[in-house]
Amino acid sequence: MGTLVLDDATIWVAGYDVTGDANQISLSASVTELDVTTFGSGFRKRIGGLRDVQAQVAGYWHSAASGAPDPEIFPALGTADQVMTVAPSSTEGSVAYMCQVGKFSGQMFGQVGEAVPFSLDAMGTSREGLVRGQVLKAKGAVSSTGATGTAVQLGAVSSGQYLYATLHVFSAGTTITVVLESDADNTFASATTRATFGPLTTTGGTWAARVAGPVTDTWYRLRVTAVTGTFTVAGAAGIGS
Repeated sequence: MGTLVLDDATIWVAGYDVTGDANQISLSASVTELDVTTFGSGFRKRIGGLRDVQAQVAGYWHSAASGAPDPEIFPALGTADQVMTVAPSSTEGSVAYMCQVGKFSGQMFGQVGEAVPFSLDAMGTSREGLVRGQVLKAKGAVSSTGATGTAVQLGAVSSGQYLYATLHVFSAGTTITVVLESDADNTFASATTRATFGPLTTTGGTWAARVAGPVTDTWYRLRVTAVTGTFTVAGAAGIGS
């Protein structure tokens, strides 16, 4: 795989698609290094401690009733467990990283004559940490029931692992219910529901209750089971510990 040019990164935070307002995104995962060297070791010994995830987003500030940095980010400072999905591409099937974060630091405004900037620092607030997966549904309108997005082959969930999924609602109609399904192949002839989102009636992000392995199915997709009105949604799923 060649070097990737970051020109179409996707950033979803709760019910806000930050993508069109941002020009920088960084996502860092870390494990605290703990020194456990004892006498007679000869070399230092280290083990991993607590894990952490942090995100930094920067771009251009503007204000509106909704869907802009001003109303979406700054009033929510200090709010924990905001569902965040980041992908290097908006294409369904592309790699996605999912986490629950708190918005803890925001900055805005700059020098005279410059485009007004903003920045946001977010940190993980959930024990479920950072999950790597794939985009199942790129941001798009949904107004009818049935499969939505693209089925992806995430692989089986082994014992000790969990299945995770996120769903973001950017604009809401009346009500919608979406399920995450799995099957042994991409025909979904004998699909099993693994998680249910909803009924949802407002914008926002939902982190599905994780599903413990083992799950032998390898294919996954989102399916709308009920909807009234038109919703704009996006979602992802992944497997982690």
